[in-house]
Amino acid sequence: MKLNGLGSRAYNIMFHTHTVSGIVISVALYIIFFAGAFTLFKDEFYQWENPKARIQAIESIDYQAVIETIVRQYPGFDSNKEVRFNLPSDENPLLAIYGTLAKPTGKSEFIGLLYNPVSGTVQRNYPYITTIGETLYRLHFLDQLPFAGRWIAGFVALFFLFASVTGVLIHWRNIMTKFYGFSLKAARKQFWTNAHTVFGLIGLPFQLMYAVTGAFYLLTLLILLPAVLVLYGGDQQKVFTLIRPNEGITLNDKSPATKGNKSISTVLASIKADYPGYDVTYIEIGHLNREDALLSARIVNKQSFTGDGLVSVYMKDGKKAVDVIPGRKKYVESVVDGIARVHFAQFGGLLLKGIYFVLAMFTCFVIISGVLLWKEARNKKNYTDQQKQFHHRVTIWYMAICLGLFPAVPILFIAELMVPGQSASHSTLVNTIFFLSWTGFIGIGVFINKEAKLTRLFLLLGGIFSVFVPIVNGIQTHDWLWKAMSEGKTYVLGTDLFWLSVGITTIGLYGVARKNATNVTSQHLLRKKANPVTTH
Repeated sequence: MKLNGLGSRAYNIMFHTHTVSGIVISVALYIIFFAGAFTLFKDEFYQWENPKARIQAIESIDYQAVIETIVRQYPGFDSNKEVRFNLPSDENPLLAIYGTLAKPTGKSEFIGLLYNPVSGTVQRNYPYITTIGETLYRLHFLDQLPFAGRWIAGFVALFFLFASVTGVLIHWRNIMTKFYGFSLKAARKQFWTNAHTVFGLIGLPFQLMYAVTGAFYLLTLLILLPAVLVLYGGDQQKVFTLIRPNEGITLNDKSPATKGNKSISTVLASIKADYPGYDVTYIEIGHLNREDALLSARIVNKQSFTGDGLVSVYMKDGKKAVDVIPGRKKYVESVVDGIARVHFAQFGGLLLKGIYFVLAMFTCFVIISGVLLWKEARNKKNYTDQQKQFHHRVTIWYMAICLGLFPAVPILFIAELMVPGQSASHSTLVNTIFFLSWTGFIGIGVFINKEAKLTRLFLLLGGIFSVFVPIVNGIQTHDWLWKAMSEGKTYVLGTDLFWLSVGITTIGLYGVARKNATNVTSQHLLRKKANPVTTH
């Protein structure tokens, strides 16, 4: 079945621009999607990476007592400046606190802390004491590259949008034929062409969504800069106020101190009573012990796509300063919240995150198949041997970088529990092990001259290290699969089962791939024996 496609000239232009843009961004795009796929479950595997978080979530917390505990442990903690709380959840039962710590020199610094509601202990958490989720989260927008990482990721997302659109245009004419004609037994070039088209078509809406939302997040400065300069006279605070109305409320630094404010728990209880069906996930407090104290709470209904809201309440009299809930949101607020929920799969629960994960893996396959298709399309007589060798080496480097990330990720999980202690130096060492192992895998990969052999090697290594993830967890924390199941540690059990299944699956794929390679080699030798070359 053929559809009406582009004319010859337009087709050639689109084809070459699609090829160039795709091959330029392919490595960075693969890293973004592969790391981003795991970032979707950042909250779900937090208990695995931090054994101290393997406790039951406690809803009733005396926040004032928590602040008093912090002040006793860190006398420079200023509770009258902005204090933020990430509230405990089933995934992460620890209370995260962020504030300002005054120094003897007169300067102040940002401080992050973790409060354990069961033990009542406070632990410093900035720089982060555990790092799996944070490392993969930052990797998915290339934040480890100083200065330019986020900008590169933003423009990669923008060019990915361009490559997706041009890809649809150039394959449109034969898109149905390729979709229904996909076969594992096709010739190499035909297989990669059809695989690239089929999996690209399946994941197209997902890819377009991530291209748009990714570019929005990382290139927001370029998007907003003209509006800030032209419409708001260069005052960026006015723009932030449109998105987060509580940012426009100015608190008086000379406001008198008071002990008559309502407690944090009382204000939160009134918010929960006013908005049944919503959970408070985040609170921000300014001037806690002053007369103009303001508490802002993020409320979420996880069952609704537009279920985000923001409420700000004066703690002196309970009067609401901001009341932004679904049905009362402005257009800008709805769009920004909607982009966040779509990008981070914050609606639909674990099922939706699982679908996102599979589609992200499909996208990684589309990227790899595109690189291999690019190489096979240039394996023709009109290219010199030197050009063919260059295309081959580029392909090997690309595949070594991309596929080498797979075994490095389970090593990151293993290192998190194997490296002792919980401190900034712990996270630094874990990150060092992760990036050095990835670099080592790349170094091994570039010396393998065949793409199939390189792929089989990384499938085997990734599978072996994946199987070791639950084993290391059992050895280090004694939370073996059966114990985690009996004690109801769902997220720990889920993480172990995920890596165990990944390991077994990829080792199985390695076995199938190796068997097929052996069969192909045997058939080739038989043909050579049946048709001997005679010399004269």
